[in-house]
Amino acid sequence: MTRLAAALFLILLSACEKPTPKEPTATQEFASAKGPAAAKEPTAAEVLGVKPDFTPRYAVATTERFDVGGVPRLSMKVTVPRGLTREDLEANVRHALLRAYESGPVKFGAVSVLAYASAKTNSVYDAAKGDFAPGGKWSASSTTVPLSEWKAQVDFSDLYFQERTYLAAGTRAVLVLANPEFSKTVQVSRKAGRWQDEDTVAELKPGIPVVVVGHEDFGIAGVRYEVETVKGPKCRGWVHAFDLKAK
Repeated sequence: MTRLAAALFLILLSACEKPTPKEPTATQEFASAKGPAAAKEPTAAEVLGVKPDFTPRYAVATTERFDVGGVPRLSMKVTVPRGLTREDLEANVRHALLRAYESGPVKFGAVSVLAYASAKTNSVYDAAKGDFAPGGKWSASSTTVPLSEWKAQVDFSDLYFQERTYLAAGTRAVLVLANPEFSKTVQVSRKAGRWQDEDTVAELKPGIPVVVVGHEDFGIAGVRYEVETVKGPKCRGWVHAFDLKAK
């Protein structure tokens, strides 16, 4: 082979050879699969699973700050109607958590919601409770933990799902002793939510006939009825549901 022929052969051989492409790294493959959205932080609504078209069925009663160690925390109390399914109740709690989290004017490190089926919200929740915080823990409140590490923890009160009926106004009833070992009379209070000695209207004996005037539901604390005696000296006031028996 002449030198010219050998040179041409080497040129042709070099042109036919192509470099082997490099295999993409795991990071490159992840970025390619996820695209620019891979680095995007989820919104609070996305973490909570709240859809834009959700229609809430609760009303905000109160809000209160419980800051700790310089970290802002907010607790919200809401009232919900009776008869919601477990799924609907949870959806309303999650929406309330979102509302609390976005209420500002500061960035909260944790928010909680206490849901009540009764109008009285000054006791233990009687419907559901929700926490939205890092890891779903109120005690782990932080404003520096990314939302991707936040969770919602929702607990329910079994009392909410128990059917509760009320005596209608005008119902005839008699006073009874629920705990005769502690008292021989039925305390009648001038206020449905107060049962101190100074609030007592009368101490009546069991068996006295009364008529129901109205009622108030205190959730986990029970139902109280306003009653009026129908015989003898007139007496009107509030008694506990367990001290009343319909005729």
